[in-house]
Amino acid sequence: MSRVHWTPRHTFLALVTAVLLLAALSRIYNLIQRPIWTDEGTTTFNLFHFNEQPSLIEGLARRDHHPPVYYWLMQGWMALTGESVLALRYFSTLMGVLCVAAIVPLAREFGVGASIPILAALALALSDPDIDLSQEIRFYTWRTLLVILSAWFYLRWTRRPTQRRALPWLLTNLVLLHTNYQGAFIIFFEGLHTLLFLRGRTRWLSLGWLTLSGLLFLPWFATYGFNQRLNDQGINSTLPSTWETFVELVYKFLGRQWPLMTGLMLLGLAALVATPPARLRAWGGWLAMHRVELGKAFLLLAWIGLTLFISFFANQWFSILSPRRIMLVSPALALLVALGLSRFRPRTQLFLAAVLLVYGVTTVDDYYPKAPWDNVAQAMARYARPDELVLMEIYYDDTVMFYYVDTLLPPDTTARSLRMWRQFHAETYPQGVYDLLNQHQTVWLVHWDKDLSAFEMLRQTGYTQTALMTTDHWGNALSAYRFDRLAPNIDLTFSNGMRLEQFVIDPASLRVDLWWSADKPLDQDYSVSVFLLDEAGRSVAQYDAFPFENRRPTTGWQPGEVIYDPHPLPADNLAPGRYQVAVQIYTYWDSQNFPTLAGERWHIIGTLER
Repeated sequence: MSRVHWTPRHTFLALVTAVLLLAALSRIYNLIQRPIWTDEGTTTFNLFHFNEQPSLIEGLARRDHHPPVYYWLMQGWMALTGESVLALRYFSTLMGVLCVAAIVPLAREFGVGASIPILAALALALSDPDIDLSQEIRFYTWRTLLVILSAWFYLRWTRRPTQRRALPWLLTNLVLLHTNYQGAFIIFFEGLHTLLFLRGRTRWLSLGWLTLSGLLFLPWFATYGFNQRLNDQGINSTLPSTWETFVELVYKFLGRQWPLMTGLMLLGLAALVATPPARLRAWGGWLAMHRVELGKAFLLLAWIGLTLFISFFANQWFSILSPRRIMLVSPALALLVALGLSRFRPRTQLFLAAVLLVYGVTTVDDYYPKAPWDNVAQAMARYARPDELVLMEIYYDDTVMFYYVDTLLPPDTTARSLRMWRQFHAETYPQGVYDLLNQHQTVWLVHWDKDLSAFEMLRQTGYTQTALMTTDHWGNALSAYRFDRLAPNIDLTFSNGMRLEQFVIDPASLRVDLWWSADKPLDQDYSVSVFLLDEAGRSVAQYDAFPFENRRPTTGWQPGEVIYDPHPLPADNLAPGRYQVAVQIYTYWDSQNFPTLAGERWHIIGTLER
């Protein structure tokens, strides 16, 4: 057997593959552990609920402030992968890994040698903000990929300005502009580079291709884009244009190791503007090559510096200064770090790269906890039945709750956001809400807001609060209230003072729902037992607990309060047949039974068929 000769090319490919695996692992790790949050909810709402509009484009034009390409891509992606959090986020994850791959050929345009592309890929793979955005259902990693490709195609074209090389550059810029308006930054920087550093016919051709990109984008912008500036911008996450914000951005992009990263970036600039090696002088003279390298340094500086300057300055009129909106600078930062590392000898490069690697995989500098709306929805889904109503008063997190209602609650659940109703259908508010309430018997109100009008609407339409489930979010209670329009179908009082007012037996889920009240405070915590009796009178399935699955012990009841009390019965080994459903009250510590006022040890409330 012949031995494979290990060449420098093999080594390069092996190292690039290792970096790509690192990028993939860091972006897949904990991909679905965090719930989706407001920005992701905006995406899912656009994808799932803009069918109320004539088209996706019309919906984006009326309610959003982004172009449509990303949403078109996501529609196709969902057709292949489904609508789970994993499927939706994995598109961004895949694009994030492709960003690391795409920076390799771009880095080749900035220096000679195999180490620069590998180091640039490593720096981008370890970037916490890029990892974070690779785990969101948003367009940011797709935008970053397009920015990298645009810069690469542009520099590639400037070396040999042919039409064949111009077409992918043109197409990339066009898709970029139709993905995110801030993608225009890189096109603007390419234009500045053209004016300052290109010469003769190449300059005019470059300006022509850039102009053509703008002209092809103009129909969308004139028809829809310009008016999108008037649309609701959602939660104002814009940072103020202050020195404190600049410091915050430095920590976000460079981490706590920012002195090292800043030093490497300065060295990277020095590497670009230094006198080119003798081998490169033969390409057209020292002055010509100096202009080329200086132009590349300018492009990176503009990419970072002008993005920040324009964002800080324009932030006075347009809300554009937020970390994720200027995350398109991350490839330029990675390139400068790689160029800085290339100034050292190989052993020193390896040592510094190892330091960055260890720090990157052991430290998280960019992490935001997300409100656990998934837990809120799961709590409701445990008890929700078909044809119930979900109302939301949770500010802009309503878009998130729409996703979880769509995916976790019964398919025919009706969901409405009161904020959206007031904002987009003010002409029917509040009468439309009252009309909707009158069509349902049970309403779930998800509430996290100062506006309490929903509670009054429910009271006026005859609803009674019967349950409350709260989920903690850093000391804030995310609340899901259950309201029922009671239609008592039983009047059963036990000797301890507990009165059963209503029950529902659901054979499909094998659950029995009870509604209790008491006229006076109860001095003990009573257990409620619901069990099935077969034809021989034997108990074959049973569920015992304090009311509402131990959440509402009876000593905490208020006189006149109605308590929802579900009892899911175990279905294991339950044979098909007809069973009697019985209810019993007792105290678990001494097994004392509390019969009905009629003297029954337990009461048969109905039958269940399997």
